[in-house]
Amino acid sequence: MKLEVVIERKHAEMAAFVVVPAARIARWKLTGTTTVEGTLDGVALGRRSLHRWDGERWFLELRRDHLEAVGKSPGDRATLVMALASAALPAELQSLIDANPKARARWEAHTEAQRRMLREDILAAKTSATRERRARHALLRAEPPAPRVAGLQSRPRPLVVRIVGRRLPGRSCGPYRDVTVGLATKVGCDPKASFAADVRVARWETELEVRELGGRPAFRGPAVNGPPRERFLYLTWIGRKDGAAPAMFRRAKLRLDAVPAEVLTRSLRSGLLVGELELTACDGMPVCASIRPPEITWKAS
Repeated sequence: MKLEVVIERKHAEMAAFVVVPAARIARWKLTGTTTVEGTLDGVALGRRSLHRWDGERWFLELRRDHLEAVGKSPGDRATLVMALASAALPAELQSLIDANPKARARWEAHTEAQRRMLREDILAAKTSATRERRARHALLRAEPPAPRVAGLQSRPRPLVVRIVGRRLPGRSCGPYRDVTVGLATKVGCDPKASFAADVRVARWETELEVRELGGRPAFRGPAVNGPPRERFLYLTWIGRKDGAAPAMFRRAKLRLDAVPAEVLTRSLRSGLLVGELELTACDGMPVCASIRPPEITWKAS
């Protein structure tokens, strides 16, 4: 697939990217982030992740060395040639899964998205020894015992999670205007329910399931993201910069794996887990990155 694109960048601290119209790749029938290979003005991009933006657009991020090799900057036009990359596992990972039952069980516990991320991380290594080391670290690394959560069972139990955000940063944040914040789902980065960033309190609720897996809580639900041991909810910040269309510019990961065991125990009894946090960072911009206590307070009701 070949098309003319414009190199874009929403903020100086963010990666450059190019937009791919959904209509151009409709025949691929993609449902989520997909690995592709291609070139930009003839310069190899290697294996890159093609992400869904919304119903009409996908986007492909570009590293700084890509721009340097092409000799272009944001605002310039370029020719993108792109094809679906092979989904075959690296030999080192496949051998480990075939030979080790524990590694195979951990691999099978991953979602399709988690398997893709692990596959790409291993494939990015330049030597076979490094690829093997990464595979063993991901699937066989020893973990400290988890605090006991009473009431946790192998059978999934329903749980409502309510997020309460206070002290929002306002509709204008740095170079961004018309700022909103919402709880995102797995598909795409645009949240379904958003609040203007100048409301007094923003509240979201999502339903999920919790079960015991390997002695630890395992979370699953439409808004749950991340690998099995590092599950989180995404708060997505969307704003408009310099007259451009609204776009995501920050995200915050509300880490479910950081919910205290005693709080989760009580929540399984009540059926409700509440997370309260302030949504303005110390620099006056929206909160972002991984959010754990004490930045967020988890309660059973």
